[in-house]
Amino acid sequence: MIEIKNLTKKFGNNVILDNITLTVKKGEILGFLGPNGAGKTTTMKIITSFWSPTSGSILIDNIDVANDKIATRQKIGYLPETVPLYEDMRVYEYLKFVAEMRGIAKTEIKKRIKEVVDICGLRSVIKQPIEELSKGFRQRVGLAQAIMHNPEILILDEPTTGLDPNQIVEIRKLIKDLGREKTVIFSTHILGEVSAVCDRAVIINKGKIVGEGSPEELTKKAGGKEIIYVKIKGPKDAVLEKISRMENVAKVDFKDTESDNIHGYEVESKNETDIRESLAKLVMDNDWGILEFNKKAVSLEDVFRELTK
Repeated sequence: MIEIKNLTKKFGNNVILDNITLTVKKGEILGFLGPNGAGKTTTMKIITSFWSPTSGSILIDNIDVANDKIATRQKIGYLPETVPLYEDMRVYEYLKFVAEMRGIAKTEIKKRIKEVVDICGLRSVIKQPIEELSKGFRQRVGLAQAIMHNPEILILDEPTTGLDPNQIVEIRKLIKDLGREKTVIFSTHILGEVSAVCDRAVIINKGKIVGEGSPEELTKKAGGKEIIYVKIKGPKDAVLEKISRMENVAKVDFKDTESDNIHGYEVESKNETDIRESLAKLVMDNDWGILEFNKKAVSLEDVFRELTK
């Protein structure tokens, strides 16, 4: 569906995208994940042909974006980070304007607006001026304009930015529903959105792709280690020293203090070795006490921090 090949974008001597290559399959919800300034928005603006690349190419259904911008734009619905709304218009007026600009036949406009309003949950505000809408409803109107021409591809740039928790859940569900019929790329730096919505995620940092796969695959790629959280009643310095000298321990980090003699530690193993039994034996052999003992799973947050630090 979308093929990005050796894409580079420079502004003067500043390299924003550095030779990235990526394929997005038809019907896939792809999360484009990275810290602020990583290159997410730049990539989206090049896919939608608002900006031109310094080098490289983008193919949409085997059509080169650079060679036929009109044809590729017809296949794309785009929601930029700042939603392009005319606030003095009522919701219906705005959607009618968008439908006309998209070249929808006059005989089909009312029908299509009704479909889009139902999909995006706008019936209760259809007659209201856009300036009176909440941020959540504005995002819904923005999504409505993006799907008005029933595109095959949706490009959404941080669609939940600035929303409250309830609005975020609503927009995530809407994206998930739209993804049943369309290819969706949405950028975010909110890790929970990737796990909640995406089939696959790409992590970009400083203009380079540093990780790619499903949320589960990404966490597995960060494997090769096991982390145990243990709370021990015993002298802190001695505990740190003896655990760090254990066979198959990669490192031990002091995490927290409950009292002068009770402290929490995170112990990381080497090569996925199960160190729980030997760690418990070390504590008992030294007449210390174990107050808590948990195996900590590697999270997407851990992967993100590791790949973008």
